[in-house]
Amino acid sequence: MKLTDETGIIKENILVAADTYRMVIKGDLSRRFGPGQFVNLLIDGLTLRRPISISRYEPEEGLYVLYYKVLGEGTARMAAMKPGESIQVLGPLGTGFPIDPAHPEPVLVIGGGAGAGPLIQTARELRKWGYPVSVVLGFPTKDDVYAVEEFRALGIEPGISTDDGSFGYHGNVLELIESRKETARLVYACGPKRMLRAVEERFERGYISLDVRMACGMGACMACVCRDRKEPGAYHRVCKEGPVFPIGRVVME
Repeated sequence: MKLTDETGIIKENILVAADTYRMVIKGDLSRRFGPGQFVNLLIDGLTLRRPISISRYEPEEGLYVLYYKVLGEGTARMAAMKPGESIQVLGPLGTGFPIDPAHPEPVLVIGGGAGAGPLIQTARELRKWGYPVSVVLGFPTKDDVYAVEEFRALGIEPGISTDDGSFGYHGNVLELIESRKETARLVYACGPKRMLRAVEERFERGYISLDVRMACGMGACMACVCRDRKEPGAYHRVCKEGPVFPIGRVVME
């Protein structure tokens, strides 16, 4: 699919959890996204664009939603932007979550921290094609919890875990899965590498979405490569062949 660089208009940019914001952008790109893809945002005063995953898109309204956590100068500048301001957006980028409409089966969607946002549209698309969907989300504390209402709007009551037990299940998200006795064998996951490693140890089928540092975001600079797990000397660009990979495909270093 051909990339588009468009000027989007910010419709909303609000704090929804600890250092976590929801930005809603109006633009034609909303008609071109797939679940799990991302965009590159050009922030005034910075040379490198910031890659942010698409959390939800509404083609009929021409809107798309980004959840992002303030981690550095780029996202801090994003957090200061106001409705009505414009932002330069390049996308759609990357390879997203594949969904087979012909073979729906029970699926477990697993999100950790900032990885919860990119799974909203994924769960939505899975439901659209008849997949029975369960969702579990893990966060450090109750102050970090977000996106719960987004999943409830899809008719899904997500299971929530917090590391300190201040909200939901006391423990990590894999422990929550064990406590719920989840039976789905197919998983879609996005979150920190430690969580994704645990997912790969627990499940044999499904897909994971990696969150790594990127430079160009289009596969040209080779700054975000990861090794193939089975083929010696083979590498994959997270921004191009990923960020979504089948379980067991890449080495998460």
